[in-house]
Amino acid sequence: MARKKIEPIISLGNEDKLTVQKSLPLFALWRSELTLSEFKILDTYLSRIDSRKPDKRTVIFEKGELEKLLEVKRIRTEELDERLKHLGTPVRLDDSTAKNKKFARISLFEKATAEQDDNGLWQVELTASQSAMKYFFNIENLGYLRYKLRCITALTSRYTYIMFIYLEANRYRKSWDIPVDELKQILDCDKEETYKAYKRFNDLLLKRVQKEMNEKTECRYSYEPVKKGRNVVAIRFEIETLSNANLEEIDENQMTFEQWQEGAIKEKELWQEPLEAFEFTQEQYDELFSVLITIPSNKLPQSQACHGSVELMRYHYLDQKAKEIIRRDKQKAIQSKFAYLLKLMKKDIE
Repeated sequence: MARKKIEPIISLGNEDKLTVQKSLPLFALWRSELTLSEFKILDTYLSRIDSRKPDKRTVIFEKGELEKLLEVKRIRTEELDERLKHLGTPVRLDDSTAKNKKFARISLFEKATAEQDDNGLWQVELTASQSAMKYFFNIENLGYLRYKLRCITALTSRYTYIMFIYLEANRYRKSWDIPVDELKQILDCDKEETYKAYKRFNDLLLKRVQKEMNEKTECRYSYEPVKKGRNVVAIRFEIETLSNANLEEIDENQMTFEQWQEGAIKEKELWQEPLEAFEFTQEQYDELFSVLITIPSNKLPQSQACHGSVELMRYHYLDQKAKEIIRRDKQKAIQSKFAYLLKLMKKDIE
């Protein structure tokens, strides 16, 4: 008798209503080298499958769907190949059901095929590996998280994504403390000198993550430092998840005076912070930004401290330029630091 052909899953309807159901062992993927883009692909896969139907483990991303998911007009062949390769590379997963500590290294997907059409749009087919099946299907005994797919597709920082998953995994605790070093390890920034001091860690990462989380997800939380003497040794989280939040934009006509006043006082952008000592005018900042956004991504820092966030790349890029200007100014006075910086930036564009 001929084997029944198993049709791949193409769509489950309204993308805005899709829910990710992720087993707790998959939380351990914070240890992996998966990028934010690859996490988004994985979560979209998980939102498409029915965890009670392991015979349907192949999902097709229709033409243009990946581009929309990753918010790009066109994906280069080499870039897509690299992302699919990472999704097929063995990763470490902990077994939360084992009595003693136990982990495995497995490949999440055994097959990935990609086909490009005449307009440069890709159709991608992903098939879960046999070893990954226990983490994707019939996962009730492992424990799992559930969240809206739309909560993570709009994120622009890997740090925010990992924090979102971490908070969802601990939501049942409502309030808890975590050592600062442990949180840095989870966010994969423990080896970065930039975040060694708590003030820098808080200003450059924790505050930015909370801001993006509030704007783009249904997860609401607060945090505060826990001190031992003068040192911050832990962070206390308190979390509330708004399951029925409607994530609607505020109508400007319905703003209170206090909300309008807060918005009128423009907060400095992250990329501007390294330049504060130069006391540039707003017009100069505007001109610098118009140049900054045209600098090719390969000229921006690509370190782990950035984790694929363009915002952090631009911050570190200008931080490096500012330090260079300060160093050169000590050797020989620079008459116009604005003109000098502009020249350095335009040189990178050329």
